[in-house]
Amino acid sequence: MWTRKASFTFVGGIALLLVGMMISNHQLMIFGLSLIAFITVNSWLAGHGDVEVSRTLSADNLYKGDDLYVELVVTNRSLRRTQMLEVYDNIPHEMKLRTGLNSMRLNLGPGETARIRYSIRCPLRGHFSLGPVSLRFRNTFNLFMEEMYIPHHSDMIIFPQVTDIEEAYIKSRTPKMYTGATTLKNSGPGTEFYALREYVPGDPFKMINWKASAKTGDGTLIVNDTCRDAVTDVYILLDSRDVSRIGTVLKNPLENNTIAAASLASFFLKRRDSVAMAIYDEKLSYLQPDTGDKQYFKILSSLAGVAPKGNMPLQAVTNSLAPRFSRGSPVFILSSAEGDGTAPHAIRDLVGRGHEVVLLSPSSVDFERLVSRIPRMSYEVLKIERQNRMTALAGFGATVIDWMPDMELSQAMLQARGY
Repeated sequence: MWTRKASFTFVGGIALLLVGMMISNHQLMIFGLSLIAFITVNSWLAGHGDVEVSRTLSADNLYKGDDLYVELVVTNRSLRRTQMLEVYDNIPHEMKLRTGLNSMRLNLGPGETARIRYSIRCPLRGHFSLGPVSLRFRNTFNLFMEEMYIPHHSDMIIFPQVTDIEEAYIKSRTPKMYTGATTLKNSGPGTEFYALREYVPGDPFKMINWKASAKTGDGTLIVNDTCRDAVTDVYILLDSRDVSRIGTVLKNPLENNTIAAASLASFFLKRRDSVAMAIYDEKLSYLQPDTGDKQYFKILSSLAGVAPKGNMPLQAVTNSLAPRFSRGSPVFILSSAEGDGTAPHAIRDLVGRGHEVVLLSPSSVDFERLVSRIPRMSYEVLKIERQNRMTALAGFGATVIDWMPDMELSQAMLQARGY
């Protein structure tokens, strides 16, 4: 492709040639022919070498907020120079360039190699791809240009953030076969206090409560009984309906819910519990309960691709999953509980079946306030309506946690102590 410089030069040469012929000026004719010959010879010599491009990433899977380091290697595989070569590595617009440059101008000789190094910040979770690589060739005099793309893509997954949770404050009523770390609401070997009882032969002496024994006055020994620790199934229900998009790109109920789901899954899987996850939007996606790192990365991969859409009610989810729930297992519901009139009935049914229900609810009213100026009176009315809704849901036996936008997950989980 001709550049503007080449077009003007060629047109100027023709004009000089014609003017010279009209006024019989040989000097103008020679100068015009020289310009035309110059463009013609350059067009014959235009072209570029055979370029090979490869890209190396510091990691294929990252967490939201991490930096990704990229190295692009450009090699001239032909026996001629590339002349002026511009290389540009396309990055997703959601990512921000941190250090270095993702573009460079090169002039590579035969067999020469150049490296482009840069790093980008990944502020959003999701499935992304780097590439293609854009190349622009110019000849020495910048008269001819050729653009092309090398379809070299590097796929990566950005997982949601995983925060540390000191304690989830949930109790299961149903043990499983293998010993684990989840506290059960029955007596047995464990670390959490359950009740006081009289000493029976076989109890370890370290369990004797000497202060309580002294108060009996008749020499009866009293021991501390503990809650049994065992593995259980934990179910996480994630609300990704369209209403969960309220707020900014980085701060909205869905983003908070993905962080909570990833953090809770990490917490329970480290304790060797079995974790299942269901995501409901326009349809229901269910991940069977399992343990270990494999289940952990399955959950993170599912959360990375979650987008707000649809309007499936919570009761339809619980009714569909009811046969799959283990008896008495804890259920975490991560939802703002907005626009869903079936939430009270679903929670009541779960509690009635013996499940320990925890509703972790990001405050959509406060998220909406981040992007729109809600009048103070209207805001107070909406807050009161939300508080009444949360109180009603807590009245059905669920542990309700009202999660504010500026509150860390670990801080929000501390609200469960009061239940």
